[in-house]
Amino acid sequence: MNVTIVGLDVVGTSLGLALKAASAEISIIGHDPDTQHVSRAKKLGAIDKSHWNLISACEKSDLILLALGLDAVEPALRALQDALKERAIIIDLVPLKGPVMAWAGDILPETVQFVGGHVVCSRLVPGQMEPSAELLRGATFYIVASEKTAPWALEAASNLALAVGAKPLFIDTVEHDGLMAATSGLPLLGALALMEAVTGGAGLRERAQSMGGEFAAFANALIHMPEAPADLVAANRDNLLHWLDAYAAKLTELRELASAQDVQALKDRFVAAQQACAEWLTTGGVPRSELPVEDMGGGFRAMFLGGLGRKRTR
Repeated sequence: MNVTIVGLDVVGTSLGLALKAASAEISIIGHDPDTQHVSRAKKLGAIDKSHWNLISACEKSDLILLALGLDAVEPALRALQDALKERAIIIDLVPLKGPVMAWAGDILPETVQFVGGHVVCSRLVPGQMEPSAELLRGATFYIVASEKTAPWALEAASNLALAVGAKPLFIDTVEHDGLMAATSGLPLLGALALMEAVTGGAGLRERAQSMGGEFAAFANALIHMPEAPADLVAANRDNLLHWLDAYAAKLTELRELASAQDVQALKDRFVAAQQACAEWLTTGGVPRSELPVEDMGGGFRAMFLGGLGRKRTR
């Protein structure tokens, strides 16, 4: 089976490594304008070869994974719309599905299948950004379908997730983008507001010298944020406005407690938040980081390979 990964960032390269670990039968071509990304992917063994031309990299592939920023997806789809083999599957990995699903529906021919995808890696910690198949173990692999998506293409996407050790989760576009506003967009905007508040005005040098781990976590989130987060914010505006209002209300409540020096109320809030965080970081009582790849089932790796190889009818 031939796979092309377009965009060899941490997630794209990690997918290549995980696929290579799943089966030696997979041939992977990589494409990325950043030559350093290509060199890293080759050195790690995530790809078998690369091609500088997007069409040449994708035209013979059964599966194309688009690990691109939001602003690069539409141009890529337009470039590929008449260049792909019949029954090829494209899966994008953008953390916003609304505009991507619309572009795919408008641009791609019926001979090509498109599935919206998004990998949420709990192991991907800002500041620790080296690609690894391990990053995908236990990750949530969101899968979004359109009315035109064939069942066999969804099966292939699900089996891809299982093959790399992730957990496939089918979701609709609206729900996905609402979730991402709360758990991705809001934290990025919160980090931006914090940095702008603290790095302005007099005393900056002294504040920089006092920076500890709490502040560094926000700084790292900004340093390693997606290349074009402003696009994601603007495109998910309505969902983000809801969560920004909720966040602002909570900040107002905390300001009032601090102003009143209500130590017990603040302590209670911290305890409740810590408990909530602990629950969020577990899945069915088992920490995400401890979910073994074997639990995903080695047989699904074979299903992934066989699923794309079988001849199906639309």
